[in-house]
Amino acid sequence: MEKAHILIVEDEALLYKRLHKVLQKENYSVDEYTPSVAEAIAHINTKRPDIVLLDIDLEGEQTGIDLGKMLYETYHIPFIYVTGFDDDQTFYDGLSTHHEQFIVKTKPRLNPKEILRAIKTVLKRNDNRETLFTKEGIMGLVGYLDDVKKYSKSGVTREPVKYNDIAFFTVKPFKNQNNEPEKLRANYLWFLTKTGEYYFLKKSLKEVLRELPHYFVRINESYIVNISAEMLCGRINGSRISIMNQDLTIKDTYSKEFKKRIELLYQT
Repeated sequence: MEKAHILIVEDEALLYKRLHKVLQKENYSVDEYTPSVAEAIAHINTKRPDIVLLDIDLEGEQTGIDLGKMLYETYHIPFIYVTGFDDDQTFYDGLSTHHEQFIVKTKPRLNPKEILRAIKTVLKRNDNRETLFTKEGIMGLVGYLDDVKKYSKSGVTREPVKYNDIAFFTVKPFKNQNNEPEKLRANYLWFLTKTGEYYFLKKSLKEVLRELPHYFVRINESYIVNISAEMLCGRINGSRISIMNQDLTIKDTYSKEFKKRIELLYQT
């Protein structure tokens, strides 16, 4: 059985080398030296790790806390903080990112056995977790669940849609087959593809966001949008964006995260 692939996000080269040596001895695959959030994103996009060992104090403006939030909300990759910070504030900041474990590396020094046991525990715990969506995309409902149950046994009720073909997810009213606006039923959302087709999901926006790639970001209470170059037409006066020629507003609550995602994808 193939061993897990591990990404170590750590700006101390000597500590990285030490961890690398310990993990390789256990036959784990270890990614190359990664001292910043930007480099971590690049490595994740190249080869998705099974688990991340994450320092908090990193090179650049973004910290391990920033990356931890992304690992949980966007990439859905389990991670363990391995940090020199032992203060209560850092610990509670880390808790908000839903880490698997918080290991202090200066008490009195990093214990390889503790690290290995933590990794094995996390990998075992995540082994049996179900993933609602495929790695390539989403199985979209062609109608509401109680409607599609009436289809014949040969009728298609769900269709695979690739993530990069989806423009946005929303809970706003949609244009039905008669080209008339129609409100969604409770607990549903719908999403639009680049070809103009729409599909349903019996999910909340919050639930869906946890499963989406990094180029999807929530911009207000009603929309999650795809900000890849193929879908994003541009920004309008800073507070609005155009997705497939639809002007959408970025609310203040979501503007900070939106800015971070834009900076990850584009040079500004």
